[in-house]
Amino acid sequence: MLKKTLFINGVEKRVVVDPETTLASVLRNQMFLTGTKVGCGKGECGACTVILDGNIVKSCIVKMKDVEDDSQIITIEGIGTSKKLHPLQLSWIINETAQCGFCTSGFIVSAKALLDQNINPTRDEVRDWFKENNNVCRCTGYEPAVNAVMDAAKLIRGEVSKEELWLKLKEGTSIFDLSLLDSADIAKVTGTYKYDADLGLNLPQGTLHIKLVQAQVPKGNIVSIDTSEAEKMPGVYKVITYKDIPGTNRIILKKGEEKEVPIINDKKIFKEGDPIAMVLAFKPKLAEEAAKCVKVKIEELSEYSEPKAKDEELLPFEPNVGFAYLNERGKLIIQTRNKDLHLSSLAEGIGVPLEKLAIVQNNRESSIGYEFSPIKEGLLGIAALVTKKPVYLEL
Repeated sequence: MLKKTLFINGVEKRVVVDPETTLASVLRNQMFLTGTKVGCGKGECGACTVILDGNIVKSCIVKMKDVEDDSQIITIEGIGTSKKLHPLQLSWIINETAQCGFCTSGFIVSAKALLDQNINPTRDEVRDWFKENNNVCRCTGYEPAVNAVMDAAKLIRGEVSKEELWLKLKEGTSIFDLSLLDSADIAKVTGTYKYDADLGLNLPQGTLHIKLVQAQVPKGNIVSIDTSEAEKMPGVYKVITYKDIPGTNRIILKKGEEKEVPIINDKKIFKEGDPIAMVLAFKPKLAEEAAKCVKVKIEELSEYSEPKAKDEELLPFEPNVGFAYLNERGKLIIQTRNKDLHLSSLAEGIGVPLEKLAIVQNNRESSIGYEFSPIKEGLLGIAALVTKKPVYLEL
């Protein structure tokens, strides 16, 4: 373990960390600065951008062993607050640049670094900056972000007033009362808006992390599943297959549809990514390592498979997250972003009476992400019922 002193947003902090832990993990899990988002986890989307000793870095790939003692770190929380917005944050709202908002923190931190070294950039320089630093937006593209930076630069240079910028807002919004702005927009530009993975940080100690064993072929027959090696690994609490499911293991995906599909595949693989087993451990890394030890034998069937579009491969943005637990009355609570569930089918599939099941939908005005083959709500429900513990799944 490493002991480091860091200056985060000007405040001295002492941390004890695993050398292999990422800076993003320390900021989010130990400092509770959830404005730093983790999207792709590969440094390709820019959502996790912070300023480290004056340089832009992707905190999801920076290991703590590479962060110097006494480093100065600036996150979105150190740029401005809801009561004192930075010109970039104000301009972001006025130009309606924060839509789903997941990329917003990374963009604003990146733009702050640009304006710190070039207070009078051209539009092309702003666009090139975002491109070079891998700041990606799936909602608005680059133009609104470039507009926001240009307006913020004018405001900082004193060439335009807040009142003049305010004319872009809807009629009736007062520059003298920030409370009249959309509260969600303010939360997004200051990093306080809570997305699924942020809400998951409120789960108690003892929460089990789920990692899936998924099909790597588009179509096939499941011949055998051997979980014995994974079950012996230290830190693994349980490995769940279709055999452990109390219910029918079948679910109708949407209301109005009749086709049932398995929650955990038991006999056949219908498409790549189908879940074959769930590994549950107290730490996600342990669950991930154990999932690799589950041995699955599949008789592959040939089938033409449409190649994925480039954009789908390059822009896996907001993680698809959910969690579940049994409350004090034994009711199964599943928290998810999904708004189109066939509840009675879900209850039968996982094996719980409908009156003992509750779905909590995250308070989200918009959602950017993607749905995988696995039926997340079914997997979460099964895991919580089988283990009787809080469970967390991030796809």
